[in-house]
Amino acid sequence: MDTINNQKQYASRGVSVGKILIVIVPILLGVVAAWFYFFPQSPVPRAAGQMLQQAADATTTGKVKSAFTLSQRLSAYDIEPATQDGVVTLTGQVPTEIDRELAEKVARDTRGVNQVNNQLAVEPNVKPSDASLRESQRVTDLEIQANLRERLAASTELSGKAIQIAVSNRNVVLSGEVETPAQKSGVEQVARSITNVAGVNNQLNVTNPAAPQQETPGVTTRDAELSRQIGFALFNERENFTDVAAIKVECKDGQVTLYGSVATRAERALALRIAREIKGVSNVNNQLQLAIG
Repeated sequence: MDTINNQKQYASRGVSVGKILIVIVPILLGVVAAWFYFFPQSPVPRAAGQMLQQAADATTTGKVKSAFTLSQRLSAYDIEPATQDGVVTLTGQVPTEIDRELAEKVARDTRGVNQVNNQLAVEPNVKPSDASLRESQRVTDLEIQANLRERLAASTELSGKAIQIAVSNRNVVLSGEVETPAQKSGVEQVARSITNVAGVNNQLNVTNPAAPQQETPGVTTRDAELSRQIGFALFNERENFTDVAAIKVECKDGQVTLYGSVATRAERALALRIAREIKGVSNVNNQLQLAIG
């Protein structure tokens, strides 16, 4: 019983305190507002205004730095922005006047910037900083890894395989397991087709090396492999084709025939170039037709 009474007393006190706060808080806010209104030149509002401006300037500086980081051309150089009352001052060195003007334009286009004081010096011999080079290389490696994972996931033959991808300095290391030698070479072909890849170290383990190749009557294993590689290469460029699935490939004794349809002459020329670049192809007969309508 005592416990219940105590709880009721605490609850009653809580309600009372809440009612008091409801009355006091508006009064305090009113007093503060009146102070700012009647004494605008007093140290208190001035200090508060300065703090708000400093916070806004710090935010603006951060936005300008982020904008420079997103610029592939400017991110390599040590450009230091500083903001005061919305005016951004740029210091540092860039190699050309074009870079100097670009940095100023990027800063001007950043939200919160009222004016730019461009103090950047043009030094033709300036080199990208080591830190920026390392960061740029790391970003490139991550992009290669992501693009390769995406390509493999989109392949009906290779998706779901236990394939690990490591990238360092644009060199790809493939590890894990696939079922057949054709899949192993297919993964490597996809990796080599990724933009910015410098090399591929294929350490994939084949779990069934004696697996029979799915051969077409009259087509050698080598020709089937070439057709497969061309198909992979075309698929990897699918963003440049209206319908890459409409392109068909035949190969006999290293002689490749492309047939089917493409939307433009540019797509027809691209398909021809892709097929010619595959190692082992001796000739390409381009029979691709332009789709009507």
